[in-house]
Amino acid sequence: MAQKKKNRRRKRQFQQKVILSLLLVVIIALIGVLGYQMQNKEKKEANASASSSFSASSSAGEGLEPGTNSGTEEETTPTPEPVPQISTDGLNSQHALLVRRSDLAELMNVGGDERIYPASMTKIMTALLAIENFPDLNETITVPEDIFEELTAQDASVAGFNPYEQPTVRDLLYGVLLPSGADACETLARAVGGSEEGFVAMMNQKAEELGLANTHFENCTGLHDDNHYSTCRDIAVLMNECLKSDTFREIVTTEIYTTEATASHPDGITLYDTMLHRFTSYEMSTTLENGAVIEGGKTGFTDEAGQCLVSFAEYGGEEYILVTAEAMTDSGSAVNSIADASTVYGRLQ
Repeated sequence: MAQKKKNRRRKRQFQQKVILSLLLVVIIALIGVLGYQMQNKEKKEANASASSSFSASSSAGEGLEPGTNSGTEEETTPTPEPVPQISTDGLNSQHALLVRRSDLAELMNVGGDERIYPASMTKIMTALLAIENFPDLNETITVPEDIFEELTAQDASVAGFNPYEQPTVRDLLYGVLLPSGADACETLARAVGGSEEGFVAMMNQKAEELGLANTHFENCTGLHDDNHYSTCRDIAVLMNECLKSDTFREIVTTEIYTTEATASHPDGITLYDTMLHRFTSYEMSTTLENGAVIEGGKTGFTDEAGQCLVSFAEYGGEEYILVTAEAMTDSGSAVNSIADASTVYGRLQ
């Protein structure tokens, strides 16, 4: 009898434990469900808040351009002033490009991106590389004897240096940029590049560095070669780079210069700038009626290239670069490219 009571008590205890365990499981499950519901509720409230903020922001900024401040202080992006365009009427040149130096903004373009033969405009690259590679302009260089036979055969323009003469780098640079001397070009090219071929490789490397994608050089003088070409735009970019050099600017704006005395030329050589001297010869002023002043430039001519000119002028506190090419003439007169420069710069306003 006592044993039966004991068994019943154990059974009840077991049942109670089972019930408690089940209750505990139920409670844990309920807690999990409640936690999950609360978590979802918080997420929904956060999403709703974010959506509301985005909607309000969109409404406040509706109609604004990208990058415009939609805050309480109104800000407006300044509209750049339109670049005045210059008329191309009456030009002798088949190609012409006028840009403003400060930002290379284009004011006139007639075939400015078409391939041209640059002729002696090439020599501004020759001068630039020589300036960059000779820190001492008073250094003397011996003029090679073997350059003259080919230059004579090609009827190249020369500055007048003699074989074995020892002019300074400065005098050779004046010889390059003023009378367009191929003798000075060849002398500097060999001194810098070891040979003309080595120097031409440097010219093409420099062109690549400046982004002159439509330019290729075959020589340092601009004498005609079918694979020696450029565009008015590339020449304008090149001239802009050249004008960053005080040495280049000083030389290219000089009308008359006399070299230092040497054994070959005890009194030096008097050099005349081709472009500026032509203005004087044709009784044309470099100061125009509108106040523009043509400061300097580099001419070029071959039968294939026609008359070419890269020049720069100041007007209204700004500088401008003009490149013209293929001004053809039957008379051999060099006035056409000069006249075009005067015409174009005279139309600035």
